[in-house]
Amino acid sequence: MTEINDMTPGVAGLQTRLVIETITQVVPGAEIVEIVASLDESISGFDAESWAAPGTEHALVHIRKRVVGILGVQNAISSFSCVVSGVAWGVLVEPIALQDGAVIGALVVARQGRVWSSRERALTRAFGGLLSHTVTLASRESALLDQRRLDELVGMVAERLMSASSRNRQDVLTWTTRVLAEFLGADVAFLRRNDHQRGLSILEAEWPPRDIPRPDPLGEVPFDADPVFAATKNLRKPYLAGVDGEVDYLERVEKGSGVPLVGGACVPLLLSESTWGVLGFLHFGLHKWTVEELSALQAIASMLVQLQARIDAEERTEYIALHDDLTGLPNRRSLLRELEVRLAAHRETAILFFDLDRFKVMNDFLGHASGDRVLTTIADRIRTSIRPNDFAARLGGDEFVILVGDVGSEMEVAATAYRLLGVIGEPIDFAGQEVTHTASIGIVLSTPGMKNGIELLGWADVALYAAKRQGRNQAVVFDEVLRESVSERSRTELTLREAIEGDGLRLHYQPEVDLRTGKLLAVEALVRWQHPTRGLLPASAFITVAEETGLVVDMGRWVFAEACRQLAAWRREYPDLPLVVRVNMSPAQFVISGLVEFVENCLRVHRIPGERLCIEMTEHAVLQEPEQTARILQGFQALGVEVAIDDFGTGYASFTELKHLPVNFLKLDQTFVQGINSDPSDKAIVEAIIQLGRALDLGVIAEGIECSATIDKLLELGCHRGQGYLMSVPMSPDELAPVLRAGAIEISKFRPAGKVAPALSERSL
Repeated sequence: MTEINDMTPGVAGLQTRLVIETITQVVPGAEIVEIVASLDESISGFDAESWAAPGTEHALVHIRKRVVGILGVQNAISSFSCVVSGVAWGVLVEPIALQDGAVIGALVVARQGRVWSSRERALTRAFGGLLSHTVTLASRESALLDQRRLDELVGMVAERLMSASSRNRQDVLTWTTRVLAEFLGADVAFLRRNDHQRGLSILEAEWPPRDIPRPDPLGEVPFDADPVFAATKNLRKPYLAGVDGEVDYLERVEKGSGVPLVGGACVPLLLSESTWGVLGFLHFGLHKWTVEELSALQAIASMLVQLQARIDAEERTEYIALHDDLTGLPNRRSLLRELEVRLAAHRETAILFFDLDRFKVMNDFLGHASGDRVLTTIADRIRTSIRPNDFAARLGGDEFVILVGDVGSEMEVAATAYRLLGVIGEPIDFAGQEVTHTASIGIVLSTPGMKNGIELLGWADVALYAAKRQGRNQAVVFDEVLRESVSERSRTELTLREAIEGDGLRLHYQPEVDLRTGKLLAVEALVRWQHPTRGLLPASAFITVAEETGLVVDMGRWVFAEACRQLAAWRREYPDLPLVVRVNMSPAQFVISGLVEFVENCLRVHRIPGERLCIEMTEHAVLQEPEQTARILQGFQALGVEVAIDDFGTGYASFTELKHLPVNFLKLDQTFVQGINSDPSDKAIVEAIIQLGRALDLGVIAEGIECSATIDKLLELGCHRGQGYLMSVPMSPDELAPVLRAGAIEISKFRPAGKVAPALSERSL
């Protein structure tokens, strides 16, 4: 690109030399020929040009002074005679004017002692007219070239600003001030931002760089510091600073730069209805600003505002992408980015991963608005309690992470964690009612060379759940024991996935009987894993891993399909047995689309009527997505499939939800059942659930029965359906065959001899 300042016209200069040479040849005796330019006008390429015969230089200087005096004081042109060093001179002066009549100079012709003829006067006048025409053309040419230079300046700045972003913003602004300062010949160029909330004008960029004093008197300046800064607060059009009477402003600039200001100008950066800032220039001398220059600067100011608006939008978008919208804390993505930076810099870091204990119960009880209030309060407490080099983030729900820098010993980190537990545990006021929360914290310390932040978070999560298992409201450090448990879980996950995809799972079935007669009512399908090295494993050995890894969904589908296949086989083998198979479904399955369609397809493929199946679900599934769960259960009921709530009494389902759910059975949790004879509270809970079932016309099933005394109490309270090891352990289909053929379990196996079951009554269920 051609340098803008290299483009200068030369037509007028060449024309003036040609006129001088011509006059010296055609005007007899002309000894001095000079073109004098007015000091008040500036036409590019038009300047004082002169020719003088040898020995007349002294007269030339004297005559020039006279002419300049006439131009400067009287702005008039004339012919005159003068005596220089005893010699009389006749001088002709012809005006050089622009098309609009403005006189910008004069053609001067002088010779000694002779009177000018009319022909000579006419000839000089003609040359004066020629120069006026030349100057007018030069003026137009100069204006066009100046505009072209300004247009190219604006285009060059626009091109640079288009590629700017928040990352190189400062470099681009500094470059812009430098280019404008050099183009305009300004001694200083600057960009200032208006902080209307704080009432300050803030320096954003400047050229040339200063040796900045501390504090910088030009860094942040109140608008009311002096009239010039006051004028920039709501500036709407270009401002030309006059220095007279602006003493405070001059002193401030001199303190900041060491140079007294002579003149300056600034244009506003307008953003909507407010003035975002100003683009300004200082000249340590006189400078005449043109309308075209100010217009170009206004265009550049507009582009600077557009750049800032774009950067603001980018930063806002990035902020939203990296921050939690509820608490304002950094989110998981931001946390991983920060952790990656710290690990790459080999900074020792401790990760404190924590969540609130039993937060979901509180959230369901107090409502989500109150739950949000708890989360924002905890977030504010974290902000005010961590150190400047620490980093806090919210991962989602009630999960938070704090990165602690400058790690000392493990004991010091643990002490920090327990101080955090104290901060979290402070009461929160809800309209006069104080609510207190505890938390569990998992801690992991980075090791030299560790680069996988996600793996570190996973270890901290393992330590967090270890803290919960140990009773909550405490902190646990990830150690070798937990590391081995992680490895074991990974091995379990890999092998379990292979078992699901292959032929490694089995179903065992536990009978459910009439406690009064031993009649077989149903069987519950229970998954087992035929482990390649550990043998047959119960669900308790792997269900947690399945739930945490999401394998429970695929495993649940296999269980349901296999239970349907087995039920179809039993229906063919025992056509007169009205057997019902109960199949457990995890909460994770209820959030996967197409569950009702899957159940319907299994029934159709195996030709099973819906009433021969019962789906068991926990209260947690009801609470997780109550509206979606209700729709799914209604779909089951439409297929004739019954629904039972398993482990009832442990999940805090409300009576209102239970009332509106299409449910057929409640299953008493075994912890209540087994304490029915020893714990009054357990007995009261069981009795209340039985009465609830009666009120809502729901069947009640007791599980976990291990002694005959429990059966006696259940029958006394009105529950006659049950299952447990006392009657039968879960069995394979082959082992279950005798029970299926008999259609019952012999009552003497679980009722003492001579014990007679009470007669059926209205309260029996």
